[in-house]
Amino acid sequence: MKLIAITPPTRSFSRWLTDEEIGRVIAHKRGWRQAPDGSVLAGKIRKTRISASLEQLGATAVARGWATRPRVEPSDSSGPTHMMWGIIDARTDAEITDQLGGEL
Repeated sequence: MKLIAITPPTRSFSRWLTDEEIGRVIAHKRGWRQAPDGSVLAGKIRKTRISASLEQLGATAVARGWATRPRVEPSDSSGPTHMMWGIIDARTDAEITDQLGGEL
């Protein structure tokens, strides 16, 4: 199975990011890869499934408070998305997997 490198979104954090874009930012920062089925995997030798998709990872991050954005998207899609890097970086891949376990 060939894994795909995840690149960050081209849009700025000063804009409102979608769930998929938030998942893409987190996965890129952590060095995770995407499997052909769309799931997000950590590790190069022993692959650990983190999430079923980038969109699910982003939605869970928002629900858990790891990322915040305006509650309702403004009509012009502007508004900042804030990533809580302290929360994300302080956890190991195993801890993140455990915390996302209920949403998988």
